[in-house]
Amino acid sequence: MAKATGGATILLEHRFFGKSYPSGEPTLDDLKVHTIAQAIEDLDYFSQNVKLSMPGGSSEAIRPKNTPWILMGGSYAGALVSWTMKR
Repeated sequence: MAKATGGATILLEHRFFGKSYPSGEPTLDDLKVHTIAQAIEDLDYFSQNVKLSMPGGSSEAIRPKNTPWILMGGSYAGALVSWTMKR
């Protein structure tokens, strides 16, 4: 669908899961920033700073203020979409 409409599909991994863990081994201090608010801020930062490897992929034209972004997911990712939209 993204290709047919000239869009892009991006799969994000939460920074506290998989290989995106920021500090190696988890610590109690990590839990201070492992919040819904921080996850939403991460999405916002990504959308404002990503450079995609496609024509125009680093231009202002791809930013959410200029083109639609569709967030989706199930389980935690789906809940994060809802919390992000509510905010």
